[in-house]
Order: sequence, then structure tokens, then C-alpha cells
Amino acid sequence: MPAVVRLDLHSHSRYSPDSRLDPVEIVKVARSRGLDGIAITDHNAVGGAAKAREYGRGVGVTVVLGTEVSTSEGHVLAYGVKDAIPRDLSPRETVERIAALGGVPVAAHPYRFWSGLGEEETVATAFAAYEVRNARTLRGGNAKASALAASRGVAGIGGSDAHFLEEIGRAATVIEDASSEGEVIEAIRRGAVRSEGVDRGATATVRYVTKCVGQWIFRGMRRI
Repeated sequence: MPAVVRLDLHSHSRYSPDSRLDPVEIVKVARSRGLDGIAITDHNAVGGAAKAREYGRGVGVTVVLGTEVSTSEGHVLAYGVKDAIPRDLSPRETVERIAALGGVPVAAHPYRFWSGLGEEETVATAFAAYEVRNARTLRGGNAKASALAASRGVAGIGGSDAHFLEEIGRAATVIEDASSEGEVIEAIRRGAVRSEGVDRGATATVRYVTKCVGQWIFRGMRRI
């Protein structure tokens, strides 16, 4: 029978402005928690993903190259891209850039107040999948994303959106038989994925909101 693999497809290293995690430590923790793979999806950067992949090859953890791109309307996850994508383009332009690089575009946490695309932009853009289980998103937002994906026949992925080591693996994507980065990316492209994990609880919400507001002020009230 095909092997079932679990991957956390959303995490942030020190190559993101809002995380201090070392990419190699992310892979070590993912392995210790029984994950078969992880994607490093730093904000508008790919260096962390490249460093993590090099280490992952040696310890049997599939590391998917990725980045979380800041579009003019919200965040878009890009998988399988080796080059950074310019920020602040429209969602459609961003998806076109991802496709031109051979990558797969996914709408990140569509209903998140701070950085989601919102429903109108999400459905107006050709995404391979929506992120429907994000461990840093409230239950209502994840539920709405799941319902939207189901209504449109779009696949749903899961990821922790980890910025701290203890968050890694709190949500994940499940794939039937994918033993390489290329097979994971192709499964996302084909919609042969499902999500699992938890939502953001009350304690995490206090931490999340405090952190986000503080960093937003520090950045001069500019979104990541």
C-alpha cells in the first residue's frame, strides 16, 4: 500500500522579519515530531528554505522550497520556487510569477484579518489550493476557508505557520505516497492532499495579537 506522509507546509525561519528560528532547527524539530517533511515559507525570501533543504536531505526529512509572498491584497504561499518573488504585486500577477518559475500557488489563510486575501480575491485568482487549516488562525477563519474550498472544488492544505519551535507540526498536510519534494509539489498541484491539525486557541491569540501589533508599530504600521 502507498505510504501516507505528513508535512507541515507553513513555517518561518530567521529569514523572515518576524521569526528568529534557525532553518536547521526547524527541520530537527519536525523530524522529532514524526513529520515526514516541512516547508520553510519565509516572508518574501527563499534563503531559509534552501538552507533547510540541504540539511533535510541528510536526515531523511523532505524539505519543500517555498516562500510567503506579500501581495497588494494579502499573502500567497508559493511552493517549488528557488527565487524570491517581488512583493506588492496583485494576487493575479503574483500567481503568474509563481507559475512562470514552475511553482504552485496557494492562498494563505484567506480569511485572516491582518494578511488574508479575503474571499473575493481568493476566488478571483487561480490557486491550486487554499490553506484551510492554519494553526495560527482562529477556528472560524479555518472553517470558512474549508467551506470555500469545498464549494469551489479546490484542495485544502494545512500548516502550522510556526514562528516558534513549539508550534511546528500543530497543523499539517497529508498526502498519499509522496517520497520527494517534487512529488509533494505535484500532489498539491493535482489537489491530492488533505489537511489536519488544530486552530488558534485563546492563549495563542493573546500571544499572537500582542506580537503582531508590536511588530506592526515597529515597522511603521506597514504590513509584512
